[in-house]
Amino acid sequence: MFGRTRRAVHATLAATALPEELKAFIGSLVARTRLRRAEQLDIAAELASHFSEGLAAGKSAEALMASYGDARQSARDLRAGAIAKRTPFDRVVGMFVKWGSIGVAAVLAVYLGSATVLYLREPVISFDARAIVNAQLPEAGPEGRALDLYIAALADESGRYREEWAINSVGAIEEALLRVDEDPTAEATARAALAEVRGTIESLRAVRTRPVFGLGIKANWMADDAAVRFFGLESLIMVEPGRADGPYGSSLFMAKLPQIAVLLRSAKLLCFDASIAAKDGRGDDFVASVEAASMSARHVGEFPILVTELVKIRVQRVVLDEVRRAVEQTPAMFTDAHLVRLGELVRAQTSGIAIGVEGERLMMLDFIQRCFSDDGNGDGVLLPRAWWRALVEMSDLSAADERPKTRAAVEFLAGPAAATAFPSRREITDRLDAYYESAIAVANATTREEFDARMGAYRERMDDVHADPSNLLDALVPALDKALENGWKLREAVADTGDLIARERAKRAGS
Repeated sequence: MFGRTRRAVHATLAATALPEELKAFIGSLVARTRLRRAEQLDIAAELASHFSEGLAAGKSAEALMASYGDARQSARDLRAGAIAKRTPFDRVVGMFVKWGSIGVAAVLAVYLGSATVLYLREPVISFDARAIVNAQLPEAGPEGRALDLYIAALADESGRYREEWAINSVGAIEEALLRVDEDPTAEATARAALAEVRGTIESLRAVRTRPVFGLGIKANWMADDAAVRFFGLESLIMVEPGRADGPYGSSLFMAKLPQIAVLLRSAKLLCFDASIAAKDGRGDDFVASVEAASMSARHVGEFPILVTELVKIRVQRVVLDEVRRAVEQTPAMFTDAHLVRLGELVRAQTSGIAIGVEGERLMMLDFIQRCFSDDGNGDGVLLPRAWWRALVEMSDLSAADERPKTRAAVEFLAGPAAATAFPSRREITDRLDAYYESAIAVANATTREEFDARMGAYRERMDDVHADPSNLLDALVPALDKALENGWKLREAVADTGDLIARERAKRAGS
């Protein structure tokens, strides 16, 4: 628009016979008025006419230009005169546009200033979640840690976990046992496959004597040569080389737990052996295998977060199913001492869902502290750059320094908007605490009626959380109702299996 106005003014002046220096002077003076196009054209025509008359009167171009004095003041006077000729309504609109533009510019300046401050701000890591978890891990007693027994049972000559062998062995036995009822040869296949791993099973039974698995996420884990050889460096390392010292290298989210798969397969193998032992009436072998499988479940749950607790419950349910089926179908193979031991084993299958939920809350709080600023009083605002960087680190996406420029621009511009639109650090932390406290209350219910009532209250809170995406919790917290149900179902399975054993013992005592 401004370019067209200048060209129109120059065209008007070009049509005159004025010297070039006067044309340039008039063009500069008119441009300084910053008036509308028509007004600038009128002023240009008036000045051209005025200077033409001066030249005709014998005045020089220099004298005519000097007669206008200071060019800036002359431009202001011309502008004031033109504005005075406008209608009152026109002047009001012009004033509104002027001050509106100034206001927009001021708001934009403040916004960009805030965006700059927020973009450069880094989140404050106020607590070490991994250290909190490590402090909860049990220390092995004089008997040693169970990890060494798993290594002895499942490692190859170099000390590396025979993962493919374990997967194939467990898979073959599981597939055969699933076909026992429909395929007469399936049981023989399962027995043959179990025979091939008999030495491994015997070694795994020894874990009954070691209640502590012994693998945490401590700072000196790389000094554990046996664990590094067994799991492999790529399975234990938290983050890519060169990024371990960054703000996300110490995140609890970055902890890898390769022992889960190892322990799950070990427990399955032991339960398969117990199943065949029950068919053969070998009570001692059955008890030994289910005890070892139960201990594997305990080893899984040693790390106090929700995923490990859910895997632990899965193994515990399988153990309880094996015990219940054996006591129902082949009770004669058990001695009284066997039944006493099985009763103790069943009672030991406790749910740690509340501990797992607490661990889940710790992980969420760890994530939040890496995405929000901190004013020193536990409050702060969401930092889009930190939010995205955390997602990159924790989802193993491309490195943060490889992000496209467009995303960097969005992260910059979104800062003040995110700080305004989303809850503060304290608000989201309070909501998070209330959400998990409600889930923990469900996990700690002592009766089914109490469980159902608390579950109803929890689900209402869960619906509130997931109905309001602005609170960010919808993108962070999982729905825990199924996990909580699993914890209660374990309690019911423990009670049912314990009652079955008690009835069998009472029956013998009565006879």
